[in-house]
Amino acid sequence: MREVCPSCGLHLERRESGYVVGAYMLNIAVSEAIWLATMVAIAVATWPKPPWDFLLYGGVALMVAAPVVFYPWSKTLFLAADLLVRPEATD
Repeated sequence: MREVCPSCGLHLERRESGYVVGAYMLNIAVSEAIWLATMVAIAVATWPKPPWDFLLYGGVALMVAAPVVFYPWSKTLFLAADLLVRPEATD
């Protein structure tokens, strides 16, 4: 991601110790929620004979791919939430 928004000049990196941990935690939480919703939906849709092998291997693949794919969005969403709580200081 860029350090500064090319349109408005907003700093996209807060340059604070531990700031990126919030984006990581949001990323993991959303990835786990996606995994849970997908696994439950497949199990319910195919009940009483869910495809256990597909759920196992597909779940592993989803938990590897989801955090990688969602990371840019999680970083942006965390920045948006942080800006709501602590607006950027104007000089």
